[in-house]
Amino acid sequence: MLAEVPHPDTDPVAVAVRDLEEASIANDVRTLSWMGLLEVRGERLAITPHGRAVHFEAECAALSARLAEVSAFADDLQRRTPSLAAEMHALRQLADGTWSVAEAVAYVERWAH
Repeated sequence: MLAEVPHPDTDPVAVAVRDLEEASIANDVRTLSWMGLLEVRGERLAITPHGRAVHFEAECAALSARLAEVSAFADDLQRRTPSLAAEMHALRQLADGTWSVAEAVAYVERWAH
């Protein structure tokens, strides 16, 4: 939620549509406001710049963890299927951010010839 939304006290439908827990929403708004992640603007809630930064930091951490899993999966596939060593190496380098897609494809093509 990066855009402003109606304050839950003024629009209970907004709470229901977003599948938020009515029982805890008031405390959550107070806590997030106190933490500087959210601000109340009249009848609307808005995420602060700090809140955006925290959101994107968490998203980045989740994506980094996912790419680490892709790299570990490539290791496992390479052990199970040695004939795919070049492809799995390229996939790991891509997942680690060492290579671009073009570099990974070029590496695999060089190994194929």
